[in-house]
Amino acid sequence: MADRDSSSTPARSFRVRACDNCRLRKIKCDKAAPCSSCNALGISCSAGGTTPVAPAVAVSAAVSTTAEPRVQDDEYEQRFQTIQAQLNSIQQALAQIARTSPTPVPASTSTATSASASALAPPPALTVSTPASSGQTVPPFEGQSSFHHETLVARDAALSAVVAARGELNDQVSSALLSLKDSLDSHMPTAEKSSPSSEARAREPLLPVDLVVAVVKKVKGTHFLRPDFVQPPFYLVSQSWKDPRQLESLCQSIYFPLEPIPAGSTTLLHGLLYYIIRDYMHEGDPDFARFDLPSSKSFCEQQFSAGLDHPQMLSDPTLEKVQALLIGTTKAQEESNVQRCWTYLSLAFNMCQMLGLHRNATTQADPFALAESKRHAFWSLYTVDKNVSLNIGVTSHFQDHDIDTALYSPSADEKQHSWDLINLMTVEFATIQGKVYDQLYSISAMRITEEDKLERITALSADLMAVRNRLLEINVSPNLLYADSLHGMTACADFIAYSVLTVIYRAQTQTQTQPQSQPRTRTPTMAISSQCYEAARLALHSHLKAITYFRDLKAHKQAEYVNSILLYPSFTPFIIVFTHAITTSSRPDLTLLNETVRSLDLIKRVSHSAAHLHSICASFARAAAVLVTSGQPLTGLAARQDGSLVVAVSSAGSREGGAGAGAGAVGMGNGNGTGGDISLPDVNLNWPEDLFGGQGLGVLDGEHQGQGPGEFDIDIGMFLNDFIGTGRSAVEILRGGVGGAGRFA
Repeated sequence: MADRDSSSTPARSFRVRACDNCRLRKIKCDKAAPCSSCNALGISCSAGGTTPVAPAVAVSAAVSTTAEPRVQDDEYEQRFQTIQAQLNSIQQALAQIARTSPTPVPASTSTATSASASALAPPPALTVSTPASSGQTVPPFEGQSSFHHETLVARDAALSAVVAARGELNDQVSSALLSLKDSLDSHMPTAEKSSPSSEARAREPLLPVDLVVAVVKKVKGTHFLRPDFVQPPFYLVSQSWKDPRQLESLCQSIYFPLEPIPAGSTTLLHGLLYYIIRDYMHEGDPDFARFDLPSSKSFCEQQFSAGLDHPQMLSDPTLEKVQALLIGTTKAQEESNVQRCWTYLSLAFNMCQMLGLHRNATTQADPFALAESKRHAFWSLYTVDKNVSLNIGVTSHFQDHDIDTALYSPSADEKQHSWDLINLMTVEFATIQGKVYDQLYSISAMRITEEDKLERITALSADLMAVRNRLLEINVSPNLLYADSLHGMTACADFIAYSVLTVIYRAQTQTQTQPQSQPRTRTPTMAISSQCYEAARLALHSHLKAITYFRDLKAHKQAEYVNSILLYPSFTPFIIVFTHAITTSSRPDLTLLNETVRSLDLIKRVSHSAAHLHSICASFARAAAVLVTSGQPLTGLAARQDGSLVVAVSSAGSREGGAGAGAGAVGMGNGNGTGGDISLPDVNLNWPEDLFGGQGLGVLDGEHQGQGPGEFDIDIGMFLNDFIGTGRSAVEILRGGVGGAGRFA
């Protein structure tokens, strides 16, 4: 019985000293052979330097001698496989470290239940695990030059180096890496507790559920594969908002919340519903006859504006907030509120930077639909930013040298495909607009030579017309979504192209060195080149042609032309033709100005923006009629035979016109400290008092309001001196006040 018991239960020998593995890890060893620690880890227990204390050692050694070669072979094979797995993990870690995103290296892919995978691992109490994802850092996205990014890279590199060199971590390295990890994790932003303001926002009033359900069902029925297909709302189509499921998910998360509502979701929902309900209201959709759509639209508009103005929009960037701000910029443009539009663009730009939407690496791991939504929001904001930047004469937020994110993909639905191509072409067009300001109108551009500027003008004009030609090649067949509007958009390509081309050619200057008796300065003598004048004429003629597509349509269709086409570029072409008309007393120019004003009169009731533009152009046209009819040309500008206008310079080096300028003489700053003047003849000009929101064009401060005819001629001279002499945009001058005083909304 004793022999049977001893054979069935292997005898364990004991040593005087702890085994090498336990001594290395500085843990308690039970001095058995093998010890319990090594046996639990599945590794060989080193017997070096041990002394047997039991007679069973000889028997155990004799038994193990026969199996030692096979056990050692299996052990070496397991260790080799473990090393190979760790090498693969290190390669993956190095690949992620090389990326720009500060995402930590993923943990090893070895199986936790495998004994061989843990052969080289430290004890569980000392294990340093690498987090699977970086989560939200502060800020969420930081570039390669940031300290936080460099810290993550250094931490991952140290971990990989130790694993590659030893296969295990000793106590000092483990403690150091654990301390580093804890320090980094302590600076990760945690989920903020809901504040009273956020809870109040969550309980804000909403549209009736039955109306929202009807809208969602209607939008879901617009999928092109459904048998009951109907056209989606025009806003979603024209803006390439291609994911109708987002509206449904927003409604579910807000009306039937199972989790906390993401920040910005309610504001985004009200913005989308505002435009969708407005479209259904314009179309007179019978499915919504039982609802009060005008009241619902007004409710969404109020809630959307309140959400954008809430302080909660300033913190914690989310994609929903970025998309809400995108809708806000569109609405501000429709209302001709440039200041509000620019404010929303600034907020949206900061959030795009913090979310890393400008970098391709931040969307690579996202699902396709989410990545497309991010790209769409980013490039839509980019387009608005570049356009507004050029129109008001300030540098843009989105800088091309720091952007590498891809464009969003055109829809696979052929009915939507052409709309997406137009919007993607608009992104290319916006890129050129950004280059126009950066290369021709920025402070650095003012310092380049005439030859360099001419090269830039030539290249930009060629790029612009190339985009225009590709835009005209887009399919506008009748079977597409909103084919009439699509055809009208492409027909207006010439107006937009020639308007921006006017701004490009307006940067042309010719300089003349002052005589030796004067300080050695070079002053611009070219006011308006012949190419600039011709592009301006073509722009106005293109407008007269394009507006025929919208002349007999309903008001909301005319608003499409006003919001998407007419207000997209600045009205610089009108000012160029106006300046040429009063300088040369040109009757054809005057006729073109009057025809443009009559065309604007047809659509001035569409929106406040249309009425505002009509009021400005009508006032300039009336002034041109008075000046051209008088037969007295403008003083200070001279016309050449090729149609260009130059600043007249006398033989003494001073600009002509000062003696006869009268009250209209105003010094013209040209950036070099030299002066000149452009002045009007002594004629009566009667500006309406309600121009520019209750102020006449000639009002420089509140004391001058209400003056009679003949008192405002000085201000046209000031406007022309500012427009021609400083290179400022007409929109910027009129908004900021002619001559730098006052403010025009």
